[in-house]
Amino acid sequence: MLLHKRIACLLLVLTSFHTEVLSSVITGDDYCESIEGLGTNNVDRFDFETNFVVDAEECQFTLDFSFIHDDTLPLPQSGDQCMPTYTGLASDGLPYSAFRWHYESVSEHIKKLTGVDHISLDFNSCGHPPLGIFTVPHYDLHVYRVSPKFRTCMTCDKIEGAPVCIPDTNLQSTETGRAFFNAPVDFTSENMDIANMPKGFKVGLGDAVPLMGGHSWNVQDQPTAETWTEPIWIMGSFDGTITNYEPMLPLPFFTGDEDKNYYEELEYVSQTIMDLPKSYSVSYIGKTKRTTISLIGGTALCGDALTKEVDDTKKKSKKEGKQQKGKKRGKKHVRRL
Repeated sequence: MLLHKRIACLLLVLTSFHTEVLSSVITGDDYCESIEGLGTNNVDRFDFETNFVVDAEECQFTLDFSFIHDDTLPLPQSGDQCMPTYTGLASDGLPYSAFRWHYESVSEHIKKLTGVDHISLDFNSCGHPPLGIFTVPHYDLHVYRVSPKFRTCMTCDKIEGAPVCIPDTNLQSTETGRAFFNAPVDFTSENMDIANMPKGFKVGLGDAVPLMGGHSWNVQDQPTAETWTEPIWIMGSFDGTITNYEPMLPLPFFTGDEDKNYYEELEYVSQTIMDLPKSYSVSYIGKTKRTTISLIGGTALCGDALTKEVDDTKKKSKKEGKQQKGKKRGKKHVRRL
């Protein structure tokens, strides 16, 4: 097993070194797989809220996502229920180990200033690999920089019986499959760190997931399944660039009556994607059961361009508000008649 991991690691490094960014891997306007594979295009079950604030003078954004855990989501009562061989179903009619993904697009204003296209709030009843690390119930809040349509084309040859890509480019039969292992490595850095990711982040060799991308994190600071109580920052890559980032939240953090808070500043190796978050914080209010993830970063626009975008958005919002108000008045008038 150790030899296999070393070979896989070598393959990843060699692939990263010799492969250029495959900008033409995914082209066209067609869906490659069914959009249904991305889960439910609705986050209402979580009382989901989005709040966005821009500081035009500092060219900085604050993007908040908040939700309330749906306690009807199933939790396994034993480890056996999470095994691939378990044939029983959870209360929602799915295997305990099934993906439970819920996604929603953000506004065009947010897209333009943050690079964010949509979010996916994913509940993992059994957790997911690596075994003994993240294999406990938790949420992944994926913040995607690519569209749902693009994600349907992020496909690969999978390990038999597992929802992950085969970690060997020689066994990937398509360009998209090989693109999962085209990590944006900075070969000028001392430890060949990954560009646009925090220092020390390493690609999880067995953690490239179709429709998501590769997953990287600081393995030196990773918890164990038994000790994981605070959020951890993960970054996703595909085709030589960053496709998503995510705070992962373990069950103990977003349940119970006690308030909880977490904060972390983020710095990136050889940063070229300037609207990545500079910091993130997560808070949980025990009384309301609401969890809030707050991202702070630099806006994609600055100066006059940012001021114009903010002003135009305010005018558009004000106009839409008046139209809505007019519609309501019209409805009241009809009722009076």
